[in-house]
Amino acid sequence: MAELAVAVPDVPPRIGRHEVLGFLASGGMSELFLGREPSGRVVVIKRILPHLSRQSAFVSMFIDEARIGSLIRHDNVVEVYELGQVGSDLFMVMELLEGENASSLVRRLVGRGERLGYGLAAHLVAEACAGLAAAHELCDERGQPLELVHRDVSPQNVFVTYDGAVKVLDFGIAAGAHRLTQTATGQLKGKFAYMSPEQCRGEALDRRSDLFSLGVVLYELTAQRRLFARANELLVLRAVCEDPIPRPSRDRPDYPPILEDICLRALSRDRDRRYPSAAAMRDDLIAATQLLLGAASPREALAAEMQRLFAERIAAKAQMLGHARAGTDPGVLPSLDADEGVVVPEVSPVTPAGASRPAPAAVPATASPDDPVGPAPSRPRRVGPLVAVVALAAAAAAFAMTWRGADDAPASRPLDRAADATSPPGPVAPPGAPPAAAAVATAVIPPAPPARPATAAIAIRLETTPPGAEVTVDDVVVGETPFELELARGGAPARVELRRRGYQTVRRTVLADRDQALTFELRRRAGGAGRKPGGAPDRDPDRGFHRFE
Repeated sequence: MAELAVAVPDVPPRIGRHEVLGFLASGGMSELFLGREPSGRVVVIKRILPHLSRQSAFVSMFIDEARIGSLIRHDNVVEVYELGQVGSDLFMVMELLEGENASSLVRRLVGRGERLGYGLAAHLVAEACAGLAAAHELCDERGQPLELVHRDVSPQNVFVTYDGAVKVLDFGIAAGAHRLTQTATGQLKGKFAYMSPEQCRGEALDRRSDLFSLGVVLYELTAQRRLFARANELLVLRAVCEDPIPRPSRDRPDYPPILEDICLRALSRDRDRRYPSAAAMRDDLIAATQLLLGAASPREALAAEMQRLFAERIAAKAQMLGHARAGTDPGVLPSLDADEGVVVPEVSPVTPAGASRPAPAAVPATASPDDPVGPAPSRPRRVGPLVAVVALAAAAAAFAMTWRGADDAPASRPLDRAADATSPPGPVAPPGAPPAAAAVATAVIPPAPPARPATAAIAIRLETTPPGAEVTVDDVVVGETPFELELARGGAPARVELRRRGYQTVRRTVLADRDQALTFELRRRAGGAGRKPGGAPDRDPDRGFHRFE
């Protein structure tokens, strides 16, 4: 199938110390570029949009996203390398992955009339569970739980590399404690068709909301049907909250019972009936993977499938990256997603009993909207935990070869942890909540608790291009760039000035909240010599600075 090319507009030649190779995408708050570090490593640079860079609310959102990304260190979450600043430009440098998101994978399969093996789908979602578990258990630099909820788990944010790794993407609208920004009461953040019922109603969220969303991903990967797609957003919200959820086996008679149990438990509208944690859901998915795949290596099998399905995109990206690493023009960048013209069919509506066409999935007259609809299981089915360890290891949050750029405002939500990790699935009672529209208008979101003070020192590395700028901190000259600035963690923001003869002075305020590296590109003064160290202050036309507060 022919691919659409991404038009490459004018781009800055450099952002900080990174050479910019081309434009990738633009979202609501930021734009993305393909870049190369001096070492030759190719990266993605995410920069806040220029017209938002002087608005403190958007700057705080951007810093929140970078902070969360830099704290998560796990093989199933993409990595953030650094947060930097050049003049008024605030940017993140992130990992570039070679692969496709799960949405592209489903479209490719549908377009070719193929299906993903059930065992591979179980493995793929189990790996996504591992990434979410790392985020849900994350603590800040002082050891305080961040109580993160991703809020945007969807096929677009589950990424599969061509060598079979699975990564969770984009914590841009994650809710959690101790954020600089908060979402207004009742605001909806995320993709409606993948929200949990409580998220649609604007209620307080915990980690189990992400598990409902991951249940939708599992359903759509295996049934290759859009579960909650409807004609408009209001109908989508109603479908998530009220419409009967068909059993996957209604449309796929060969659907494995062990996998159907997992999927329907994750999709329980009563969150107490869902898995209490991503780790518990992952245990059952691993058991299903081993039953369905046997002794085969799931990662190797997934890699083989990806390489078979996307051979032409692998070749195009390899050629582009070869030029990028060699320092030559990478040419036209591949499209953001594969097979964007392919439409994934929606789940067919439940046929009432007595209709003219066969209705094996008819809803009984006494059924709850949350009862699964479809053929009854032929035997008792229960999945027991098989694996009890979820590795919390190295990597951080980033972007990927899909080059998505959507951003939104995060919120702070309290975490309601469930204690029983082994409670079996069962019939689910009606949610008993008000309709989505009314609930959104009346929902109350409690504020995040204040961060606890800490006294440990943090290090902020200051670099300039060119180097050798005089560094002044709170009106005291302390050295020249590159310079390592030490501050008391949680102390007052530091006022930093960087001066070099012949260049405009840079003035910034930085928070003493974490270790970080800041890079500034100094701009030459037009017809001026700047200020000598110790001399009179220069009069720059852009003396303002951002306060990251």
